[in-house]
Amino acid sequence: MKCVDLDMNKVVRSGLAWPHARMPSGKDMIGRLERNEAYVSWLQPSGGCLEDMFPAIRVRENYYTLSLRMMKAVWRHVRLKKGFVNAESVPHVGTLLRIPRVLLLEKLRTQERFNVSGTEHALLPII
Repeated sequence: MKCVDLDMNKVVRSGLAWPHARMPSGKDMIGRLERNEAYVSWLQPSGGCLEDMFPAIRVRENYYTLSLRMMKAVWRHVRLKKGFVNAESVPHVGTLLRIPRVLLLEKLRTQERFNVSGTEHALLPII
């Protein structure tokens, strides 16, 4: 987790502050993040666009970036279905990403391993 410089980034949507004394990156604390988007704040670089948004977590007065392991825990419930759009309209905020771009690419990469087309399956020998 790296500390985010708020002079170069702006908070688009603020999440709840991390209430525990230990940092959320510890293996024993990951379970408290699981499927809990309430702690996630969305930040955007100054002059950036929707695709540049990234998630962060507020610990005391500072914002910290989330590791991929933490992102996987928070957005474990999101499944990439046919027609998945990684943007959602939020009242009083505007348009936000549903999941971070890094996690979306990781989920797509993982999903690609399980996609099997009919032609490849026909070429497999029968034993």
